[in-house]
Parts: sequence; structure tokens; C-alpha cells
Amino acid sequence: LEPTGAAGGLLRRNGSESKIGSGSGSDSRFRVKHELLGHKKPIAFVSWSPNDRYLLTCGNDHVLNVWDVESGTVHHKYEKHMDSVTSCAWLPDSERFVSGSIDKHIYMWHLDGRCLQHWKGSRINDLAISRNGNWMVSTSNEKKFHLYDLVKGTELAVHEQESIISLCLSKSSDLLLLNLQNQKIHLWDLNEFFASQGTADLPTEPVRRYRGQHEKQGRYVIRSCFGGSNETFVVSGSEDSQVYIWHQQKGDLLKVLSGHSGTVNAVTWNPADPY
Repeated sequence: LEPTGAAGGLLRRNGSESKIGSGSGSDSRFRVKHELLGHKKPIAFVSWSPNDRYLLTCGNDHVLNVWDVESGTVHHKYEKHMDSVTSCAWLPDSERFVSGSIDKHIYMWHLDGRCLQHWKGSRINDLAISRNGNWMVSTSNEKKFHLYDLVKGTELAVHEQESIISLCLSKSSDLLLLNLQNQKIHLWDLNEFFASQGTADLPTEPVRRYRGQHEKQGRYVIRSCFGGSNETFVVSGSEDSQVYIWHQQKGDLLKVLSGHSGTVNAVTWNPADPY
């Protein structure tokens, strides 16, 4: 979707279907720009390239599609996974990206279709790339997350208190948000470790724990994000149908937003107007 009479765009993903870009025609402020038809089963994850030229989609049909945003056509289809692809993330150059799957494999791809690297381990829940493109972080519904040095080819694990269901890396610093199975949210500071190129000691504890939301054993994947000017806030959905906003550094719960009638799986902050 894109706003009518305005620059910029808005994407809507229908997770229960195998298409991107469908939306209600009852709102005159928006019009459908493209309806992207290319997946045979539900879509699990979407990701914009850093240069905004491509959209990466993956899902239960085991494939990834890279779409040309301007034309709405498939730039390339990537087929190597043997099970549902749960997550994908771009490197800063907008030419490479990684994908993780329930099949316990992570692949690094090039836009031209080449598979550049491969890792085998556990069932992948989520993954992300550091802002300099040198590190990859992944989680596998275990009580730990993995750090991959993409330059040296090494791998390390950092342990948590509960199983991790999703993660989010800051775009302006090397802070890592983790959503845990018990609905808690932890913030890890990886700045010193990444800046030292992996020579500094790994952190052993999160620097912040965000509380106030309804905490129980979760049934769904909940994703949180950073928001506001200089990423001042931490925002998360919840299984209690609320959206929670905390002060990132102080950890104070600032606002609880109502309006949903069911689980809020994911939230995102407008990057064009952080205020």
C-alpha cells in the first residue's frame, strides 16, 4: 500500500495467505501499488533492503523471493531450504542477505542467486545482521543466542535465562533486544564486544530488563523493536492485546496502548518520523 498524493509507502503482509500488498480498499488515504503473488504457502517474514530497492519475503513454501519494489516483479527466487523459512535479514550493502529455517540451516545469498555461505545447527527462530555487516545473531528457541563472526568465520554462544523466541538488533548501535518465552524482554549491550572485533569479553548478563507487561508462558511469537529519536524507546506487543512502550535506558514503562482484540505479534516504529 502507498499513501495517495504523498511520497513514501506502506507494506502490509497477510501472514495467513501467500501474497503481499493486499489491503482494504475502504480507506481512501491509501491505494494498492502492487499485489505480490509468488508464494504458494503462508508468508512468515518480510524485510526491506537497506537501499529500499528490494523486498525480501520467505515462508512456509521453503523459498525466498526478492521483489523489485518499483516494478512489483520477482527479481530472483532462492530455493535451498527443506522446511519453512522463518527469518531473513539483509547485509548493509543491499546485495547480500541471510535466511534461517526450521531445517536447521542458515544460508547467505547474493542477489544474483549464488549461495555464498552455509551454517548448520539448530532450528532457527530468528536472526539479524549487525549494522557494520560483520556479525550475525541467531536464536533457535533455546536458552542462548549465537554470534557469528562473518569475517573470521567463528561462532560463539551467549546463555539466557529462558528460551528466546525473537530478537531485534538496533540500527544505530549494537544493542540487542530479546523476547523470551515467558514474555519478558531483555536488552543486551554488544557494543564493546563488536567494536573489539570479538576480542573483548562477552557480556554475561542483560543490561536491562523490561517489566510491566502480562508475563506468562507464551504461545505465540512476539517481536519488539526500538523507536523514537536516538532509539529512546523499546516497544513490544503482547499476548494480552496491548502494546507496551518503555524508556530504553531507564527501563521505565511509559505507556500502554490498547486497541487490539487479540495477540499483538509485532510492532515497528516509523523511521521517517521518529518523533
